[in-house]
Amino acid sequence: MVEASLKAGKTAFKQGDYEGAIAHFQAVLDTELDPVRVQNAYKGLVAAYGRMGQWEQAIALCQQLNQTPDEYPWAAKTLQDLTRRSQQVQSETDTFTPTDSPPSPENPPPEQRPLPAPAQQPVPGSPSVFLSGRAWRNAERAQRWKTMRKPKAWRFWLRQAITVFVFYWVIKESLMVSFDVLNRIIIYTPFIPFPPIPILDQDITQTVMGLMILAACLSPWFFAWILRAFYKCEPYKFTELSRQFPETAQVLRRFSKQNNLPLPTLQKLSIGAPAIFAYGNLPRNACIVVSEAILEQLSDEELATLFAAHFGQIVKRDFILMSGAMAFLQLPYLLYWQLSHYGEQWADGLPRKFPNWCKVGIRGMSGTLATLFYGYYWLWRVPLLYFSRYRQYYSDRIAAEFTGNPNALTRALLKMTVGMARHIEQREQTIWVLESCDILMPVGHRQALSLGSLPDTTPFSQVLKWECTNPYRQWLAVMNPHPLIGDRIYLLNRYANFWQLSPEIDLPPVIPPPQTWKERLIKLKNSYTALPILQSAVLSGLFFGIASRLILFLLGLASEIISRTVWSPVWRFIWFYNASLFLDACILAAFSLSIIIWINGYFPDIRIYPSRKNPRLEDLLANPKAVPPRSVGISLTGKLIGRQGLSNWSAQDLMLKTSTGTIKLHFFSKLGPLGNLFPRPPRPETFINQEVTITGWFRRGGIPWIDVDIIRTQNKQGTRSGYPVWVTILAIVAAMWSVYIISQA
Repeated sequence: MVEASLKAGKTAFKQGDYEGAIAHFQAVLDTELDPVRVQNAYKGLVAAYGRMGQWEQAIALCQQLNQTPDEYPWAAKTLQDLTRRSQQVQSETDTFTPTDSPPSPENPPPEQRPLPAPAQQPVPGSPSVFLSGRAWRNAERAQRWKTMRKPKAWRFWLRQAITVFVFYWVIKESLMVSFDVLNRIIIYTPFIPFPPIPILDQDITQTVMGLMILAACLSPWFFAWILRAFYKCEPYKFTELSRQFPETAQVLRRFSKQNNLPLPTLQKLSIGAPAIFAYGNLPRNACIVVSEAILEQLSDEELATLFAAHFGQIVKRDFILMSGAMAFLQLPYLLYWQLSHYGEQWADGLPRKFPNWCKVGIRGMSGTLATLFYGYYWLWRVPLLYFSRYRQYYSDRIAAEFTGNPNALTRALLKMTVGMARHIEQREQTIWVLESCDILMPVGHRQALSLGSLPDTTPFSQVLKWECTNPYRQWLAVMNPHPLIGDRIYLLNRYANFWQLSPEIDLPPVIPPPQTWKERLIKLKNSYTALPILQSAVLSGLFFGIASRLILFLLGLASEIISRTVWSPVWRFIWFYNASLFLDACILAAFSLSIIIWINGYFPDIRIYPSRKNPRLEDLLANPKAVPPRSVGISLTGKLIGRQGLSNWSAQDLMLKTSTGTIKLHFFSKLGPLGNLFPRPPRPETFINQEVTITGWFRRGGIPWIDVDIIRTQNKQGTRSGYPVWVTILAIVAAMWSVYIISQA
């Protein structure tokens, strides 16, 4: 009954029935003795009083709880915030409007933006306050600080140059392969009435270079049009920023004057997720975009550090490369978005007189094309990932050094993480702008999902330990566009220590990468025990394939030399020396053999012990030695969330929302990603917004995930993935391909 009352109170709070929530929470307090439930009930009660504007009751309750700070450590901070908020509300003439995304009653204590000094006039219509139950240390900032040694600039520019070249090469080669495959399909498909398209066989080097240059030149106007047309972006006046966030405005003025640059244009996105990024191709047309949510959820000093970081990108000019590249990537992403959207409309809008196969055909064709363009978007962003991670370290350093406040930047990054995760949970899907512009943002929505959705009672230092101490953490984050949060906060803590400040979060010492060649070789040798199976198989295939080809090459060379002088049966091995394609065969054979050896260990039989049935997400993330091959078979019950329909045709936005957090799901058919394109029922997205039980293998990487084995609803409906089957088929195909190459050599 107590658990039901607590749950009913949370539900009433979310629905805006604050009187009902107060009644339920009070009923829990009258009967419950469990300290955890009492904590949640008190937090919900304080939040409900605050939402109803009953400041006296909320303050009186916090004063009562503050008498026992050991039991209720959050009461002191909440009392201070409530007192400030009540004074502000009394002085304002406008009515307070809650945020469009009300927080959970588990997390009520307000993390407010510092109010203006008494001499300043309150700002009518200022953004509402982000309520969060997490207690922040609010560590101090430097009053006087010395500059740090500047990093070597040539490395920064060399990385940019390499990124541009690889970005161009990947786009050109992928398009050439696609055009060749398309023409082959036309040739070998008998019912296609037209011949191959000659233009697809032409050299596209100049075309790709021209499109990239055009995207870089037009990126400011192209981005402005996309943000205005699809995301309802509006101008954000600097005078308005100055009134609401005086320190942030002062930071921009100082940065502008110090570097002799004009102030960037400001724009505001009307979304409930915290977001900030910069775009443009010259400092004079640079623009910084912020969301309404980030203005609500961060204090003035925290927002100032993020603005300094993005103005630093303008000063360093690296925003030019990223803006041009992301403007180019908006083309396939918009095609994916619009095809999935209109494909649904076209299929649902067919008259009833049309046979069902017409509807299925439209959905299948639209979903396949949408997924194809989504694949281009993800493939073309791969060359940008390394430089994207690298430049975030630069931005953090610039922001910390310019403001003297690394602790505020730490809080800003973590609050963005929490805000993104909660927005995804509330919307029950990832909104488009978070994915299409994630490389430009300081925090990625995927890395924020699990970390930000943990309960407020979970210490960040506990779950960030893996990101500081796991020796393979950098390798496991190689496909992420953002550095690990733990690594970034550790560097910010070092800046704080350099200026003799207490850090915001105490983290364990970071394990440095290997320094000597011997240590690096040992780490590479043991990589198969840490990396996902396909990455390990690729590395193993390259190493053993090249080694075996070299041995065979030397054997063939020795056979040729010996056969010139004396007759010997070894002349039969001369062809090892002359076979030009034999290297490919060796690599494919080693790749196949590696998968066959490791697959049983990577996908062990799932046995659900009591400890593995609905474990807490924070416990799964806390293990600093966890790596993907050391999988844990688990069973989790929660709500399946993500995009619906064709926009999730390949299960790219599939998540499980549980009572202890949200986690990313990977679902593959028996034919792998290509098999997800077939309209086979039941597809995993058909169970979205339902309570399901997920059985699969938990993997800990830069972004934690679950390789799904079975999805089952409460009605015993479900579907099963085929990830182990697909990996086995991949190994068989690689082996057969190797045999074919050898036969042709």
